[in-house]
Formats: sequence, C-alpha cells, structure tokens
Amino acid sequence: MFGHRPEGRRVRDVDPIVQITPYLMPMRCDAQVFLDYDVEYEPLMRYIAKKSREGVKITFMEILIASFVRGVSQVFPLFFFAVAALVCITTMTRMVDEQRTQAGVLKALGYSNGAILSQYFLYAGIASVLGCVLGIAAGSYFLPKMIWQGYNIMYGFTGILYAFDWPLVLVSSGAYLLCALGTTWYVVHAELQKPAAELIRPRAPKAGKRILLERLPLLWNRLPFLHKVSIRNILRFKKRMVMMMIGIGGCTALLITGFGIQDSISSVVDYQYDEITRYDAAVTFQHALSGSEREDFLAVCEKSGAEGCLFVAEKSLDASAGGTVKTTNVVCPESGSVDGFIDLHTQEKTPIPYPQDGGCIISRGLAQALRLSAGDTITLQTGDMRRTELTVEAVFENYVYNYVYLTQTTWQDVFGEAPGYEAAWVNYQTDEDAQAASAALAGAKNAAAVTLSLDFRSRVATMMQSLQYIVLVVVLGAAALAFIVLYNLTNINITEREREIATIKVLGFYDGETNRYVFRENIILTVLGALVGLPMGKLLHAYVMGQIKIDLMCFDVRVAPLSYLISAALTLVFGLLVNLALRRKIRTIDMSQALKSIE
Repeated sequence: MFGHRPEGRRVRDVDPIVQITPYLMPMRCDAQVFLDYDVEYEPLMRYIAKKSREGVKITFMEILIASFVRGVSQVFPLFFFAVAALVCITTMTRMVDEQRTQAGVLKALGYSNGAILSQYFLYAGIASVLGCVLGIAAGSYFLPKMIWQGYNIMYGFTGILYAFDWPLVLVSSGAYLLCALGTTWYVVHAELQKPAAELIRPRAPKAGKRILLERLPLLWNRLPFLHKVSIRNILRFKKRMVMMMIGIGGCTALLITGFGIQDSISSVVDYQYDEITRYDAAVTFQHALSGSEREDFLAVCEKSGAEGCLFVAEKSLDASAGGTVKTTNVVCPESGSVDGFIDLHTQEKTPIPYPQDGGCIISRGLAQALRLSAGDTITLQTGDMRRTELTVEAVFENYVYNYVYLTQTTWQDVFGEAPGYEAAWVNYQTDEDAQAASAALAGAKNAAAVTLSLDFRSRVATMMQSLQYIVLVVVLGAAALAFIVLYNLTNINITEREREIATIKVLGFYDGETNRYVFRENIILTVLGALVGLPMGKLLHAYVMGQIKIDLMCFDVRVAPLSYLISAALTLVFGLLVNLALRRKIRTIDMSQALKSIE
C-alpha cells in the first residue's frame, strides 16, 4: 500500500496498532480527527507523563489492553467467588454434620458451646487463611505474569511492575473469611442448641415419599429398579441436589463465558469482512476526480480485473446525543446506494434500506455509545461548528469503527456543500489476485493510497489474537474450579452415604454395580447442572461483553453452538474423571466399621 511513496520507505516489524493506524487514517489530516476522537486524551497524556517522570513507560496500546482486562476483571472474580463460597458452605456444613456426635460427646463432658465452636472456627480459619495466601500470591504475581508474557510476545512491552493492592487484598480475604466463619457459626450454633443426647445419636434418615415421576406409569414402570432408587435419592436430598446443580451450572456458565468471549473477539473480523464489508479495496484520491479523470480511473479498474467500482465521499465529524459526543465517519455514495459493496442489515440479519433525505442510518457501536435507536434524533457537528439534527432511520450491524450513511441532499445540509467523491470502493473478480490488482490501482493517476480489505483484516486479526491469552486464563480457571467443585461435592456425597454403600456391598453388590449405583446420581446431577449452566452462561457472557468497551471495535455478543457443546462436554468429562478418581474411596470403605451401631 505504502510502497509507492517516493518521500519515505516502508517500516517493518512495528507494533500492530501502528500498522493498522494508516488504514484507520489514510489521509494525513485524519490524525487531527483521531486526536479529537478520544475525549479522554488530555487526562491520559497527563497520566502517561506522570508515569514517565516516575520512570514507568506506558503507551496508548497498553491502556487499550488494560481497558479490556479491566472489563473482564470486574465480573469474573465475583462469579468465581460465588462458586468458591458455595464450595466453602457445602464443605463446612458437611463437616459439622459429620462430627455432630463428637460435638454431642464434648457437650456431655461439660465443654461450653463457645469452646466447641472455637475448634471449628480454628479449622475453618486456618484453611481459609492458607487459601487466601495462595490465592493472593497467584492473583498478584503468577496470573499477571502469564497475561503480561502473552501480550509481550505480540507487542514487546517493558518489564512488568507488580503493584500490591492492600485494600483489595483485605476486602477479598475478609469477605472469604466472613463467608467461611459465618457459615461455620450458623451451622454449629444451630446444632449446639440441641441437647447432648440428641447430638450423640445419629440423625434419623430422611423419609422417602412418592415423586412426580411415579405419577407417569408409562415411563416409571419401564425404569429398572436401581434407576428408580437413584431418582428417588436425588429428589429426597433436595439440598444436595440444589447445591450440585448450582455449583456445576456455575462452572458450566464460566466455561461458556470464556469460550464465548473468544467467539466474540476472535471472529469479529471474520464477521465484518464476510457478512458486512463486501468491497475488496478502498482507493483514496488526492482530490475529487473530474469526469475525464474518473474515466481514466475506471479504465485502470477494468484493466486490473475489477468488476465494480463505487465513488464515495467520506469525512469525519462529531456525533452527539444526550450530552455524549463521539467522533465518527460519515459516508455518502455517489449512486445513492451501497448494494454490492456494504451489506446493510440489523443484528437479526434483517436487510436495511438506504436512508431517505433528512435521515441517516448509524452503526450499532455508535448507537450503543450514544444510546440511540431507530426513530431517535442524532446531532452531527462539523469542524466549522455547523450543527444538523437528523432522524435515525435504522441501526445497522458493524464491528470495526463507527459509520453514519447519508444521501447527497442530507450531506449538503450537514456540510453546506455538495459531496466531493475523493474515494472509491472496488470489487475484484473471485479469481483475481488482489495484491497485484491493488498495485495497478496504486499506480493510477491521482491515487493517494490503496487499502486492501484483506490487509486490514489481517492487521486487526493480529491485534485481536493477543486478547486470546485473557480467554485462555479464564477458561483454565473455570475448568480448574469446575473440577474442584465436582470433586468436593462428590466426595461429600460418598462420605455421607458410607453406611448405605456398605449395606449394598454386604448384600452382594459387585464393585462395578456399587460404582454405578453411586455415580449414576452424580452423572444425572452433572447433566442437569450442565443444562442449568447453559442459560446462565449465556446471560453471564452477555454481561461480561457489556463491560468490555473499546471505541474502535464493536464486539458481537454471540456464542458459537460448538462452544455450548464443548462447555457441556467438559463438564461431563470432569464429572467422569471425578467418578474415576473416587472409585478407590468406595472400594476401600470398611463395611464392618461403617455398619457399626452408634449405640
């Protein structure tokens, strides 16, 4: 593109943001518009200057990446904490319930409720403090280092500086300690209100009752006996069922969100240039072409293998609504339509007609920034402070940069002059070599620059690939949390049912039959939890993407069907791995010890 300029040479091996800047600003005067685009330019410059005086080098690209990381970091820790709190509550509840006999003995020996409570507080406190120390180390050093190294591969950043956030550490550690100790106090306090004799005796088994499925004899009568027992057990212990479904559903939701972020950011360039931008090259002229110059340019296009050419007028101005101002590109095609070059449609794929005089259509990113929809009024202001109010006729889908499309009459109302067509969009035949054809266009008279959609697509895709390191960290964290939740809940389930499992083993069940009897319930609950996690993941993904705001890009909130399948499949795989890991626990249950009478 820039190899034909006689006053300079092409610079290679530069940062991706520098490489795509000429495509965003093909004219030299566009740099001034870009400065006007960023409303927070001066505060950012002051911040960069302050850090520079402190010996810290920060660039605008690092701030752009920081905005993405911050959007993710404001949501995921809360969800991770909620799932971890669920595990903590389940574990402490199970531990207290399992040791109620020991608490009854201590109470009968004369120990006060406070003394008994202190031992549980000590256990929960030590475990929570150790977990917080490990989590703080991982969150303050290891995870930032992983993310930084991922971006350093792409952009060659300077060395990372670790900032230890004491308020955040105290708040997160305090919240987790409060959750662990609060749960312990609530459960132990409730148990210690009972007399010692009642605590020493084992808790009476929960009574069974008819379930709804039994009212469907056509289905119920066809189920094997052990399957009926498993279904009854699932519905009999509703607390355990809800805990497992919420925990497993939360982990599935985290996996879906992680893969969904990848779907939304990695394919945004493909969506832009496969579904919206149809032209192959954009040519910028030194000035608006005369009639004879247009004929000469069209002859060059035909000779280079182009099958279509559309002259367009493009300028940048400020668009505002409700006190919010955004710089955007305004486009006016000479033919009064962009069919064949731009596919105008809504997010639901509904085609959008070109606007009428006095109206306009705007891109979705601009509509979201200004909080506009079809029928609202947008104000366009030019560099000479000329203001025009237009009706938004529709909002079209667009992912890279923001645009407003106008008719020739509306353009003249906005700028006070007829449109000057200083650019052209060119379509090539399918089998044409775009690189060679663009070189021919670059050599045309009055051609200032040629931008290939293919080149711009690869530049933006390179920049988007760097964000996948964040997605990788999120997916790995969600996977680890899913495995921990499943292992913890399944282990608790087996421990609670040792007497039951020992009973069926004494009755002659083989190891395989015993495993199927126990793990069948876990598999059913894992499947149900994964199904619950699908809509949870969709909502969480939509919320996370709503927190990620980058002005130059409009991310699409979409999760590929394959991501749903992979997330659900991983959840099931984790469940099966946990079942395999806990088979030994079932096999080593001491039947005589488990069946001993507490009396």
